[in-house]
Amino acid sequence: MSEIKTKKKIVPQNTAKMTAFLDVISPTTLHFQAKAIQFGETLQAVITITDYPPRVRAAWLSRIATLPGVVVSIHAEPTNPYDLVHQINVSMGALGGKLVQGGNPLTMQRTQDQYDDAKTLLRKIDSEKQNVFLLTVVILISALEQDQLLQRKKQVESILAGAGMRGRVPTYQQEEGFQSVAPFKMLSPDIANLGQRNMPVETVAASYPFVYSGINDGDGVLLGKDKTGGIVLVDFWTRFGSRTNSNVTVMGRPGVGKSTTIKKILMNEYARGTKIIILDPEREYKELCEKLEGDWIDCGGGSKGRINPLQVRSVPMDDEDEDEDRLYTEEMSNLGPLALHFQTLRTFFKLYLKDITKIHEALLEIALEEVYQDKHIQWRTDPRTLSNDAWPIIADLYEKLQEKSKLDLSHNDYNTEWKTLELILRSAAKGADQALWSGTTTIKTNSRFVCLDINRLLEADASIQRAQFFNIFGWAWDQISEDRSQKVILVVDEAYLLVDPEAPQSLQFLRNTSKRIRKYEGGIMVITHNMIDFLDPEVRRFGQALLDNPVYKIIMGQGDEDIKALRTLMDLSEKETETLRAGKRGEALFVAGNKRIHLKTMVSSYELEMFGSGGGR
Repeated sequence: MSEIKTKKKIVPQNTAKMTAFLDVISPTTLHFQAKAIQFGETLQAVITITDYPPRVRAAWLSRIATLPGVVVSIHAEPTNPYDLVHQINVSMGALGGKLVQGGNPLTMQRTQDQYDDAKTLLRKIDSEKQNVFLLTVVILISALEQDQLLQRKKQVESILAGAGMRGRVPTYQQEEGFQSVAPFKMLSPDIANLGQRNMPVETVAASYPFVYSGINDGDGVLLGKDKTGGIVLVDFWTRFGSRTNSNVTVMGRPGVGKSTTIKKILMNEYARGTKIIILDPEREYKELCEKLEGDWIDCGGGSKGRINPLQVRSVPMDDEDEDEDRLYTEEMSNLGPLALHFQTLRTFFKLYLKDITKIHEALLEIALEEVYQDKHIQWRTDPRTLSNDAWPIIADLYEKLQEKSKLDLSHNDYNTEWKTLELILRSAAKGADQALWSGTTTIKTNSRFVCLDINRLLEADASIQRAQFFNIFGWAWDQISEDRSQKVILVVDEAYLLVDPEAPQSLQFLRNTSKRIRKYEGGIMVITHNMIDFLDPEVRRFGQALLDNPVYKIIMGQGDEDIKALRTLMDLSEKETETLRAGKRGEALFVAGNKRIHLKTMVSSYELEMFGSGGGR
């Protein structure tokens, strides 16, 4: 007996994938009623505009299109203008006859208006050669509850009536209306018969509700909406027009939602593959870092957060157009990496040893040269060829100073100065500050989200704070310049801590970073409570650059003094000033290049859960 074999039906893989995709996007329920639609858990209704006024204003559909829960679909089909010309001629003949016959004043006035409108339309088509379109406008209203749906329908009908239009619900034709309003490029004949009207191209163009002042880059971080409901979808890495870098300035007094907005940007950028390096004085980002399985590193004295200031790293050079206030001279750059690093060390020790004299500086450099020579490190030694353990440390420098101070007076004209240097550096080598600097670099990262915790430094002297900030910046820049293909955002929170009129080098370093970071596929985010600290005459040349240079600015609620300074710096309008003075939580003046909008930040419950409690909510 022969076997009967049946072939197993093979379902193409692409078909299976498409079926799964349709299952995901399809609503649980789709039921068309006489005057409404049940779409999943949402109630909807379709309205078609059936009557139009003889004259319309610019963007005459804008008020409808910007309402919450409303989608407007505009169908425009070109048609033969001569058919319309013939209809207008017939209509004008009939209207002219009525005017000749006469009648009551009200009827005569209406007839005259209709005749004048027809004459104007005829001129546009015949003399101005305007094309004619068959226009159909279909409106979809959505709500979660029946009462809300009725309320929104009344609002739409009221606005239409106020503009001289009339909307009609296509009874028992909601399915056809739904097909016409959905992005299917389909217009049901029944809906067209109900609402299709002839219009010149000028009127059609004026209808388009492209009136949102929001930003839609098509990709990036969805920050929220603007005042009119337009989305604010920003790609911080885009380059066109006035958007020339990826730097961000965030300003706002405490309690206005600054931390939430920042965390939203950082978490979304991390999800897009960007590396995040945060200088965190208040431990606001620790929970977010842990939830993203990032690297939380205690740089305030932790054993795993030490950065050896004597280890040579790359630095952000001054731009060629910087004629003055140069942090790194061209001569030093030409001598080699170690010579350039000596300028970094000059700045570091000036910040740490605030009252150091010129003689002490010169002697310190002599000792440093000998310390590097002892480690066989020359001016042109490539730092990439040496491990962390190969570099001298502060303890080595301290021992060299001890050695110098013990030399016989006959061979040492600066015995007193050597002893002074030995004493003032003891804390960094053997004393209270040794955990910060006296040892090889131990900081190590294994993720793209790096939180450098400097909370323990807040109780330290200002000189220690600024020296360590500067030291951390050097390490961060080394990370940024390591791989030019990796997008990196360097976040400097509580940036006002860097402001010191007597020692502006940290701001200067940050200024250089903000200018050069775009060449390394990076961006810097500077966050502060207010801006007046940056405009002190002694640091203004660096501080103002940090405020001016970023293409993107998120300016939240401000105090009167800051608003006064901002009005001068940014030429704020009265409306923008009111936004900043009101200081509503989650609202900001958002600047992207030469575009300014009133931003309302939108944050999901999932995002809030990820953010944690640091910095408030």
